[in-house]
Amino acid sequence: MTQAIDGTYRTHTSDSLIRFVIRFYEGKKDLSELPTAYYLLGRVQKDLGDNEKSVSSFLKALDLAKEDGDYKLQYLSASQLGNIFESTGFINEAFRSYQQALHFAEQGKDSVNMAYANIYLGRVYGLLKVWDQAIVVFQRSISIAEHVSNTLALQLGLNELADTYIHIQKYQDAFSCLQKILYLKEKSTVNSKAVTYLHIADLFRLMGNYDSAYVSLNKALMADNQYTRRTVYQHFCYLFEEQGDYKKAVEYNKRYWACNDSIQNAESDIILDIETKYLREKLLAEKQQQELKQSKLIFWGSSLLFVAIIIILLVYMDKKRTTIRLFEQLHKIRFQMAENKRIIASYQEQMDSLSLRQSNYDDLQQKKALLEQEVSNLVQRNEKLNNQKLQILIRLNQKDEEIKQYEEIIKQRENTPDIFARIKRTLTLEEKEWPELIARTDALHRQFTERLRKAFPQLTDIDLRLCCLLRLGYGRKEQIDLLKVTDDNLDKRRQRLKRRLDPDKKWGKGELEQFLQSF
Repeated sequence: MTQAIDGTYRTHTSDSLIRFVIRFYEGKKDLSELPTAYYLLGRVQKDLGDNEKSVSSFLKALDLAKEDGDYKLQYLSASQLGNIFESTGFINEAFRSYQQALHFAEQGKDSVNMAYANIYLGRVYGLLKVWDQAIVVFQRSISIAEHVSNTLALQLGLNELADTYIHIQKYQDAFSCLQKILYLKEKSTVNSKAVTYLHIADLFRLMGNYDSAYVSLNKALMADNQYTRRTVYQHFCYLFEEQGDYKKAVEYNKRYWACNDSIQNAESDIILDIETKYLREKLLAEKQQQELKQSKLIFWGSSLLFVAIIIILLVYMDKKRTTIRLFEQLHKIRFQMAENKRIIASYQEQMDSLSLRQSNYDDLQQKKALLEQEVSNLVQRNEKLNNQKLQILIRLNQKDEEIKQYEEIIKQRENTPDIFARIKRTLTLEEKEWPELIARTDALHRQFTERLRKAFPQLTDIDLRLCCLLRLGYGRKEQIDLLKVTDDNLDKRRQRLKRRLDPDKKWGKGELEQFLQSF
């Protein structure tokens, strides 16, 4: 189940299941699955924010994977270590981890991961301001990505190289990188190309090549997206203002505000109808896609839950068999003790008989001494058997407790539904269920709330709850029910959220939802 959550990029909320799996494999001495289990434990602990424990788990997975010769898992573990060190400011440790990741990718002859490992190293060189070496590794990454025709890694490498060139003011080289990205987007939409043209125009402005910046902005202006066109008009205003041509700057500033007003207050009923239909179709498609995702998540979650229950039942049956064996041993010990008592009684009778006989006194005394010794030995053996019986009874009590725990786990697994299914069924959300919904939102949308907190630290927990509902596509009525507020209170919360996101911006209808969907 943990591996399935990791594969769907959801945030892990508990490490209890993966720890149970690790104990199971360690008990069976199954070393083939332990490296992956420790790697998944590290991912869970990283999602839970426990970097110290996640580093320990990744190092354990790395050591076990080395023994098993699994270069892919060694690469993943080293990359995760590098990411943790980089995000916490331990740059030198991050550098060493990324070097290890590159080594493992090379050993496994994994060209795609070699390309990404070089990109990670280049970023660290950039943080250390070792620009020459950063350029070398970025170029190496680009060469590998081109060789294996991996467009995503190629575009990422070119973007990182362009940023590095801009830092050291090698604008022409940065322009070449952006031109290559534009070529890779040749078959992309006009709107996708417009973003690259905007970056190129901004680079020309830094170079002082205002004519070329003007041309690139005109190409970006070909986009049919009103938001992109508004941004283009704003860049035109900055461009002419920097040149001292305030007349044109004012003209494009007016166009910017006209475009902004057009977005906020559409005067044409036809345009309004088209936008309404577009938004309706878009929301319908997103809703269908969300329902499909939820159905898949419920299916896989149920399947994995069933597998987990089967595993628990198998362990439960194993504990039962162990308990039965202990009862059999206890029965044998009790039988042996009864037999020993019978023998002791027989010996005692012989001793009494010998004590009454006067003839052959010396022989009888010797036999009596031997019998007394045997009685003493049997008493000691009985004491040992009694101790064993007590230990077995203690173990039986422990097994009973373990069986009760497993039975409780089975009941919890059978009675715990999915958070989205509960919302869909009850249309309400308790206070204690909000952390689970936020965690699931982060898992589905690449740490959505963590990125929001970093970008907008002024946001409150109430703001983040509203952001989650908007990102998940819940409608106004569902927001009121889940937040347990009135219609007016919801409007006030939305206004406060807009001011905290951008106090100077005039938010138009639908802009808040679009901003959160694209964040």
